[in-house]
Amino acid sequence: MTLDFVLLKQSHCVTLVSIMSLISLKLKNFRNHKNATFTFPLTTVIIGRNTVGKTSILEAIQFLSHGKSFKAERDMDIITEGHDFARIEAKVAEEDGTVSLTGILAIKENRFSKKFLVNNVARRQIDFTSRFPSVLFTPEDLEVITDSPSLRRNYINSVLSQTDKKYRMAVGIYEKALRQRNRMLWLTREGKKYFSPADFEYWDTILINNGGIITEFREQLVTYINEHKKEVFPFTIFYDKSTITRERLDKYHDAERATATTLVGPNRDDFFFRFEGTEKPISEFGSRGEQRLTIFQMKILETFYIKEKTGVTPTLLLDDIFSELDNTNIHRVLDLLPHQQTILTTTHKEFVPKKILDKEEVEIIEL
Repeated sequence: MTLDFVLLKQSHCVTLVSIMSLISLKLKNFRNHKNATFTFPLTTVIIGRNTVGKTSILEAIQFLSHGKSFKAERDMDIITEGHDFARIEAKVAEEDGTVSLTGILAIKENRFSKKFLVNNVARRQIDFTSRFPSVLFTPEDLEVITDSPSLRRNYINSVLSQTDKKYRMAVGIYEKALRQRNRMLWLTREGKKYFSPADFEYWDTILINNGGIITEFREQLVTYINEHKKEVFPFTIFYDKSTITRERLDKYHDAERATATTLVGPNRDDFFFRFEGTEKPISEFGSRGEQRLTIFQMKILETFYIKEKTGVTPTLLLDDIFSELDNTNIHRVLDLLPHQQTILTTTHKEFVPKKILDKEEVEIIEL
């Protein structure tokens, strides 16, 4: 498969963008795929009834993008029942040729581990992530708008983690320090151990330094979204940020010890999707259809953002999209297809537009 280039036009710049393509995927003991191989041209349609493993293929591809599952509460749960390991291996076309990306999950002596390889050479997860960028749209994405702040933070993290290693590192360090600090708060509240102000100051400094990096990246993404043209559905994001400073930590000193929880910082951020030009949250005032269009528009902007920041066109993964969108917006998807690799799933072949089935470079996978 050859690697193509397209010109991405943004508001004030033109960027040369490479199209990275997934050539093949091998799954071993991955959910219900005990030993399966799939190939992918520019457009692939995966057809099959529910529970046969359509979404699992997208899950495996996303695992290679993020180093973790978007579905499983624990990554170990994606290993086929009765087995002690799972292997995901992909061949990917890059600018300089073909690269092999591998993820291995294993359970040994009741201990779970993950290993990542690039051309059979071990890599840390933080370096492996973003080697193969992808954007996923699923029916469950609606919960990003309607559910808890933690889901929205996780979604924002998933976008930014594919664009910059500095952000990935800051999040990893911040979360580790946050767990340690919350543990100290709990031990203090329960009277199990005394910690001096200097003990807290060490972790506070780590949180402040890395929290500032996280906030800066999140602000950049929100600004990009709010300033970008939206052809599917107009909305804005209000970033309700919880800035972490030593003064704010001091202010919440007593409350944090009472709750055994760090009450300021990016771990308390929220992102509100609003109707454009208003302060009305779409989660409260929007219909289900409007909420669906909002997240679909967000996914399109996510694609553009990754292109602009990395210079690589992400692979588009669309799970059961034909049951989620009307004909007008399905055609908006079709307009994207010539410009990036797309993998779609559906339950029935008759749901697939003829425009897709008639494409020269299309693969139909029936499970």
